[in-house]
Amino acid sequence: MTFLIVGLDRLTLAPWHRNVMAGDATSARRIGCGCAAREGVELVVAAVIGPGAAVLGAQAAGRA
Repeated sequence: MTFLIVGLDRLTLAPWHRNVMAGDATSARRIGCGCAAREGVELVVAAVIGPGAAVLGAQAAGRA
């Protein structure tokens, strides 16, 4: 499944987003945080948006 990870850089408050492939929202969040870290972004996840436009808040997806 494809998930959209949406958040902010903790240091600059710049918006960040990325589409990731994962089996569930928790895995998608972990993959998204890894992608952000490789780009030098300390990500604060605001939402994990899943198939059918289901929006899962950061607590539902797990917190960093």
